[in-house]
Amino acid sequence: MKEEKQENTNNVEIKKGFFKKIWYSIDKVEKYSELSAEGFGRAIRYLVFLIVILAIVSSGVTVYRTSKQIKEVSKYISENAPNFTYSEGVLNVNMQEPIINEDESFGKVVIDTINKTEDIENQYINDIKNERRAVIVLKDKLILKEAGAENSISYKYEELFKELNITEFNKEDLASYLVSSVMMPLYLNLFLVLFIYALVMQAINTVFYIIIISIFGYLTSMILRLKIRYVAVFNMAVYSITLPTLLYIIYLGVNAFVNYTIAYFEVMYMLVATIYMIAALFILKSEFNKKQGEVQKIIEIEKEIKEEMKQEENKKEEKENNKDKKEEKDENKEDTNNGEQPEGSNA
Repeated sequence: MKEEKQENTNNVEIKKGFFKKIWYSIDKVEKYSELSAEGFGRAIRYLVFLIVILAIVSSGVTVYRTSKQIKEVSKYISENAPNFTYSEGVLNVNMQEPIINEDESFGKVVIDTINKTEDIENQYINDIKNERRAVIVLKDKLILKEAGAENSISYKYEELFKELNITEFNKEDLASYLVSSVMMPLYLNLFLVLFIYALVMQAINTVFYIIIISIFGYLTSMILRLKIRYVAVFNMAVYSITLPTLLYIIYLGVNAFVNYTIAYFEVMYMLVATIYMIAALFILKSEFNKKQGEVQKIIEIEKEIKEEMKQEENKKEEKENNKDKKEEKDENKEDTNNGEQPEGSNA
């Protein structure tokens, strides 16, 4: 019962909250073995929390940038766009040929409601791939390319305005709608869709990174001759991505307000996590060697104590033997004296 109670106490001491784990994962590399000892389930739970936070920030930043860009679109429509009307999911612009302009506010602008083929749409999308920001206005959809985003996002007019209960409008009406509070339900729905998408994609990417880092860590443990299970290395890999993930969250947040791109961010992400993993394994090896050295010292001390005890026993036995020999000698001497006859006994 005592042992069970002690074991339960140890388990309680090991358990840590989410924020404390973040602190340990960044600043206490020597605690990685302790965090890993909590088990696979707790490591996965920690990973899920990290991915959820990342997905919330990622989708929130995208919605913010989209709202900002839509406001700029509204301004552009009021000042530069030709007259147009919208009805039953179709946009009709008063134009003779496609309009392609460059704008300082939101990059390249393409307006084409004349042609309606997939080939032309794909051509426009390919044309804006290298653009930092772009807007494509087609007959049945709006395509936005945001700063810092790799791919463009497509919005169908019918789905877009259905959420706002708008069936038809003209140029002035649309410019007013885009900056009004009626856009809030649209932004909320967009956030939920992006959150689910980001959650799935970030989970796949993060788990992929963890598997790569854990395989590298397991190979390192074999080189260091550490007898450690792969699941323990995997748990440590989960905690090793904490700092890179937080840096990525900060990077997304900054990028929402400032157009700033870090080249080879994924390489840095993997490098930082791998450094944490290797450092944790070397510390674990160092602690193992230290404990092994202490055990060796204990064994040597035990040997010395045993030898001293053996010597003392030998001395004691020798002393007892000498004592026995002396007593035997004294007895023989006594027997000899008792056997001699006194002088004049024959008289």
